[in-house]
Amino acid sequence: MSNPSQFAPPPRSAPPGPAGGTDNPNIAQPQRQMRRIGLWGAPESGKTTFLAALQVAVLRSPEDWMLYGVNEESNDFLDTQTALLTQRRRFPSATADSEALSWTLRGTVALPAVGRFRRRPREAPLEFNIDLLDSPGVVFASRLAPVADGDNLGFDGGNLGFEDESAEAAPTTDEDRVIEHLAGCDGIIYLFDPTRERRQGDAYSYFQRTLLKLSRQVFRDRGSPDGRLPQHLAVCVTKFDAPEVYRRARLGGYLTYEDTPQMLPRVREDSAGHFFQELCRDSKVGNADLVLSSIQKYFHPDRVRYFATSAVGFYLGESDRFTEQDNINVVKTPTGEVEIRGKVWPINVVEPVLWLGQRLPRIAR
Repeated sequence: MSNPSQFAPPPRSAPPGPAGGTDNPNIAQPQRQMRRIGLWGAPESGKTTFLAALQVAVLRSPEDWMLYGVNEESNDFLDTQTALLTQRRRFPSATADSEALSWTLRGTVALPAVGRFRRRPREAPLEFNIDLLDSPGVVFASRLAPVADGDNLGFDGGNLGFEDESAEAAPTTDEDRVIEHLAGCDGIIYLFDPTRERRQGDAYSYFQRTLLKLSRQVFRDRGSPDGRLPQHLAVCVTKFDAPEVYRRARLGGYLTYEDTPQMLPRVREDSAGHFFQELCRDSKVGNADLVLSSIQKYFHPDRVRYFATSAVGFYLGESDRFTEQDNINVVKTPTGEVEIRGKVWPINVVEPVLWLGQRLPRIAR
């Protein structure tokens, strides 16, 4: 039964609330900031799945944030794709065309104390818009990038249900649109898929052309006083839940565990860059080490942060707790379909977005 104290009517003598409007000095007003965040990654890196898991990640986050679309198309995307993950336990279809999406992420931040007698920082709402362009991975391809085998769905060579974009060459207009979008972004989320790199070895092939064209446009249009790209970059190692990726983190001593009832594993925050470095060096069939070298040379070191992410997380079972014995959350059914076994528990999906939104300079008020 509901607590009756929460349903008592207000006292008749209660004074009216403050008048509406934005000029009331007693109400902390939101700091509204436009943040353009781009999404960059090869086919199968999990771009659409990452976006689909964003709402779930926000809701499961212990921090006080909420996410909603600024238009119907963006809300429809969240509604449809999130339901696909959580209810039907299926992965989103591959992105066929570039789609502009825009959301508002709203939460609270602590403002510094102001005034002679103000000793404690006060909290104020903060909201920033996230403009994303969800594009097929093939748009980022080098002219000589190898073609992924779309029929391969095995555990030691398959995409486990993540995007498998067509190998057809992207139209120049789509490529130019993506480059223009990334060049105008304040922050970029780069998705690196270690499972694909292990099979295909094409991470650098999908990285270099975009980096070259991005650099050309940024330096031509915006310039750079120090010869580096101005964007903040969140580098996300995707599919942390995949057995081979998790095993590499466990054996390498990279793991820590959340202080929550679920006790989900994570890669140590202070070692995430080293973990990415090791995965790049482990590539036997490609040149992923050149991706790391490019990041270090083209971006400011203090504007890059590394994350190990999983859009769906690990299987928790009836105990609702992670165990080493039974944690695989993505499986193939007897009919050959790929599905999610249990609840979706994203790992480090909202964190890169929040880092980008909070890391960028705030508008003075």
